[in-house]
Amino acid sequence: MTMITAMTMTITLTMTIIMVPRIYHSSLEAELLYLEEEWESLQELLAGRNDWMLRHLGCALGALFLVWMAMNSPALGVPDRMASAMAVYASCSLLFAILESLLAQKIAGLLAAVPARVKLRDQR
Repeated sequence: MTMITAMTMTITLTMTIIMVPRIYHSSLEAELLYLEEEWESLQELLAGRNDWMLRHLGCALGALFLVWMAMNSPALGVPDRMASAMAVYASCSLLFAILESLLAQKIAGLLAAVPARVKLRDQR
């Protein structure tokens, strides 16, 4: 295993260890904000989840591009293990993008369930 392959796998493992509890915490936070009727904070959380989803998607697409370049450009001389490590990283990033998207949909559903405030006219 080369140094770059080991670093890629270390980054992938570290990202997984950090992101799984953070996504779970955001899910619990969304439910708590909904119960406390903190609609503005819930909207900010939704915007944050959408940002994270785009970050993960961008990283996954970048990693897929690197895998594609490694597989289709034999002149680069990239080892197969390196391409495999990048593919694992891309898969994890895509998985996190999907999880963030599902969480954003859950938060959007909570926001859609917010009761509308109605102003009553004077009944003279």
